Amino acid sequence: MFMLGPVGFAAPWLLLGLIALPVLWLLLRAVPPAPVRRRFPGVALLLGLKDEDAETDRTPWWLLLLRALAMAAAIVAFAGPVLNPAQRQPGTGPLLILLDGTWADARDWPRRIERATALAAEAGRAGRPVAVLRLTDDPVAPAFQTADAWTGRLGAMQPQAWAPSDMTIWAAALPEGDFDSWWLSDGLEHKGREALLAALGAHGAVTVFQSPRPLVALRPAGFEDGKIRVVATRLPAGEAAEVEIIARGPDPAGIDRELARAPLAFDAGSRDGTTAMDLPPELRNRITRFEIAGVRSAAAASLTDDSLKRRKVALISGREDREGLQLLSPTHYLRQALEPVAELVEGGLDDVLKASPDVIVLADVARLTQGEQDGLLDWLDGGGLLLRFAGPQLAGSEVSRDAEDPLMPVRLREGGRNVGGAMSWGEPKELQPFAESSPFHGLTIPADVTVSQQVLAQPDPDLAERTIAALADGTPLVTRKEEGQGQVVLFHVTANAEWSTLPL
Repeated sequence: MFMLGPVGFAAPWLLLGLIALPVLWLLLRAVPPAPVRRRFPGVALLLGLKDEDAETDRTPWWLLLLRALAMAAAIVAFAGPVLNPAQRQPGTGPLLILLDGTWADARDWPRRIERATALAAEAGRAGRPVAVLRLTDDPVAPAFQTADAWTGRLGAMQPQAWAPSDMTIWAAALPEGDFDSWWLSDGLEHKGREALLAALGAHGAVTVFQSPRPLVALRPAGFEDGKIRVVATRLPAGEAAEVEIIARGPDPAGIDRELARAPLAFDAGSRDGTTAMDLPPELRNRITRFEIAGVRSAAAASLTDDSLKRRKVALISGREDREGLQLLSPTHYLRQALEPVAELVEGGLDDVLKASPDVIVLADVARLTQGEQDGLLDWLDGGGLLLRFAGPQLAGSEVSRDAEDPLMPVRLREGGRNVGGAMSWGEPKELQPFAESSPFHGLTIPADVTVSQQVLAQPDPDLAERTIAALADGTPLVTRKEEGQGQVVLFHVTANAEWSTLPL
């Protein structure tokens, strides 16, 4: 096909007719013909008369130009002009079509399938056998077949959410013999890409196509200064651009909906862009994923975890804080640990139950009214977590002595255990490694964590299965039991540093 800039011509030889336009100009100019002079005496009778409709003896120049341009347009039209024509692939041997088929292809996947289908159809018209490879599949030697055999299979192909493990394996799986290759690449530098490209070049001509549009991916969202930070990365970095970030999650009815939307801007020449979302805790806790609006790709979606959620935790102490002695407060260390990661709720038990907290912490709280017990049991049935800490009041009470209290995980002995007491240990005890069944399994125990006093559990038959942390001598330190859909957990030491260094 003859190309003239971005325009190609299917029958370029017809353009030779443009050379004859000057001759055509002269022919058109001679129409109408010049008048013939004749002497006629009667013309004297017409002298003095005026003709309202005068006719020129020559064709006007603007009419000649218009006719010439019309003829030139007709010649160009018959030459079959095509704007940006698709370049036909030369060759007569087999044609191998490769698609990366990764998450980076998902955005333009329909266009890539259309291109691959057009290539296969063109090869079929030329009588060339075709083979198609998706590089995210298991490496197998491609089988060259007729183009019609691939028409249905190409339409059924879908991109995968992962990338090829090593393209060098595909280089070893290529068939023998000469063939041309057309590679629809996602533009990423996958492992072994150069090796595969060299192997394809050894078999014949290789054409690589990749979209000029940049790839955009989301990184995991974070929480900073009370706002959600969402970071996106693009490749390659280019001009300034902007995308929309959508936060999705279930509404109160459990239906997945768009919860928030914010623009994310890329500066010129920058690969990363950041946006912040300032949302109330109730809405922020519902978010399950972030998406880039209008981009269909696994990398354009980022799932959230508990790092964005701020659980409601209620702190209730059984003793009044002594003014000026914050380090002795039963809730001081709990507050220091929970404030950066949770929404703290404080007040009476009846008040905090109305706020539906996720966790209720009772620090050395012994006696509860019947109404408070019933409220806690109903809350536990809904999946709450009751976290209790021992202390002088709990050790000196009769709670969960003879019969197990429903709000305690185990029965307790009277008096407790402390250094220098009736059941003296001699020296503070360290913790033993956590069992695999414990939620603390995998945590490193600091060497300076010791316990000098605790409340003891009665050796009931189910004590071992309810113990999730113990001292070096096997004495239970943390016990747990299920209550309804929730759990009750008891630390057998205080929440401050009176009985152990664990809170520190």
